[in-house]
Amino acid sequence: MNKKIGIILGGLALLLVVTGVVVYTAVFSQKPVTKVEEFLDESLPPVDSAIAVDLTKSKVKDNTLVLTVTGLESKYRTLAYEISYETQGVVQGVTSQPLDLSGKDTFVRDDIYLGTCSGKVCKPHVGVKKVSVVIEFTDSTGQKTQFSKDYDL
Repeated sequence: MNKKIGIILGGLALLLVVTGVVVYTAVFSQKPVTKVEEFLDESLPPVDSAIAVDLTKSKVKDNTLVLTVTGLESKYRTLAYEISYETQGVVQGVTSQPLDLSGKDTFVRDDIYLGTCSGKVCKPHVGVKKVSVVIEFTDSTGQKTQFSKDYDL
């Protein structure tokens, strides 16, 4: 009987050690800096000069950006954006799926959060001073154009 208890306790101790090593490795390991997938397509022509893009910090939400695009004149079907930035030596980013612009003259996205969220817990990325914005526009004929600019925050 004592042998069985010893074997069970030994197995549990081994399981506890292995679990501790796995958790420690997952939480505290240094991950290599990875670049956000390149969204910029050099072959796309620039967007019409009538389009104005503004990116500002939100006045009502911490660590949140507001993207405003004006001058669309209902010519565009969709836009998709990528915002990339560096925080604590790691390149991070926010990308969107193509968003419907049908019939719109202005587009505003006021909830671009610079951080990560899991469930209801969000952790802001700190020290962001500059962001790069790339926006891909698709017009009503399916032709794509692009806007890109760096913004200081």
